[in-house]
Amino acid sequence: MSLVSRLAAGAAVALAAAGAFAAAPAGAAPASAHPSAAGATALTRLAAHGGPGARRLPASGHTVNGAQSSYNWAGYAEQGAFNSASATWTVPTTLTTKSGYASTWVGLDGYADSYLAQTGIEEDVVNKRVTYDAWWEVITPTSLAPEVVYSGFSIKPGDSITGTVTRTGSSAVMTLVDNTTGQSVSHTSAYTGPGASAEWIQEDTDVNGFISTAPDWQKVTFTGAKVNGAPAGLTSSESIDIVDTRGTQETSTSAPNAAKDGFTVTWLAGGTRTRG
Repeated sequence: MSLVSRLAAGAAVALAAAGAFAAAPAGAAPASAHPSAAGATALTRLAAHGGPGARRLPASGHTVNGAQSSYNWAGYAEQGAFNSASATWTVPTTLTTKSGYASTWVGLDGYADSYLAQTGIEEDVVNKRVTYDAWWEVITPTSLAPEVVYSGFSIKPGDSITGTVTRTGSSAVMTLVDNTTGQSVSHTSAYTGPGASAEWIQEDTDVNGFISTAPDWQKVTFTGAKVNGAPAGLTSSESIDIVDTRGTQETSTSAPNAAKDGFTVTWLAGGTRTRG
């Protein structure tokens, strides 16, 4: 996700972003962004430093639980030729002990190029208050279209969410289903990204040009990860952990499950606020 601009009652509350892969020194993972749809509470993410590519750096030089480390991404990124990516996860119960912004999402592209189509959820803690949103976002080399919050799609901790991003011709279809409530929402956007990578990510959101500290979301488990409608076949070499600029490991990303279509990311630390 890229930079996000949160607006409440017409007033700017904060700029936040999630999306492009931001590598830690010698390598960090991508960052992204989210705006609001017509009539929705505005959550507008604008790209930082001239575009999402600014955070797409090579894989980091740190070796931690994940095979790669990033300033903002934890989870798995797989390279190949993909028309779709999907997975299911549970909205985490986020504790109020630490302030920060975090996102959970599935996407296509963004790992090694300047495109990204993604959809997911936001779990944020501000002034000891937790808020949850669901969103979609598209980034291209020439457009920093911000993150958009789905209107009328409410989520809560414990809800089972399935996210899917599909490339169809010159567009991307981003869909979220709340398997607990039966709600579903979808958005189609113009998109010509190459489909060169698929991602299943827990992210530190970028706020006001800085990668945020992470609230304690405890842990997130992705299951049923698919690419092109088939099991993703995840390998440990595709795993990523967040390591901040001070070398603090913020997450622990597990090896793939036996079916190679799932894994768990565990929160370890809030980390340090870092310029994106």
